[in-house]
Amino acid sequence: DFSVTSDSLNHLVYEKDDVWYVVSDPQHTKYAKTTITIPYQSIFYTVLINITDGVLEMCKTSCERIFFYIKNATVEANTVSQRLRIAVGHGNARIRAKASYINIDCGYGTIDLHPEHIKNGYKINSKCGIGTVTLNSAVLPKQYVSQEGERQIEVICGMGAVNIYT
Repeated sequence: DFSVTSDSLNHLVYEKDDVWYVVSDPQHTKYAKTTITIPYQSIFYTVLINITDGVLEMCKTSCERIFFYIKNATVEANTVSQRLRIAVGHGNARIRAKASYINIDCGYGTIDLHPEHIKNGYKINSKCGIGTVTLNSAVLPKQYVSQEGERQIEVICGMGAVNIYT
């Protein structure tokens, strides 16, 4: 069964049109540990994680599309999907991913991406402001386009850091 438990935080938990929602109290200031349990072998088309002022540790999740919107938070996740989107306003994300298409938008924070190792590599398109984008520890130019590769990674980086480890 889908359930939400917390040591000290109240959540609004509901289902509408076959979508599960978990909303925590935005005025809550004390740290609380919350566990969201998803039924074993659940199959999802889309997973949307919108986290502000928190920490999320997510075990392996499989779906068609997964989106992370991170603000003043830290996320560590392992995903399998066709499409992955990671947007960090301010915060940190460490993502292990098996995906055909990855889109990254990093404002002011750090994203460490560990995509699945594939033989033919990745096509990487990146644009960067005053931040940095690195590929296997090598700093990429402010605008970078790679035509070779079998899967796509698109990166927009403002003031943060995006580190890709293929």
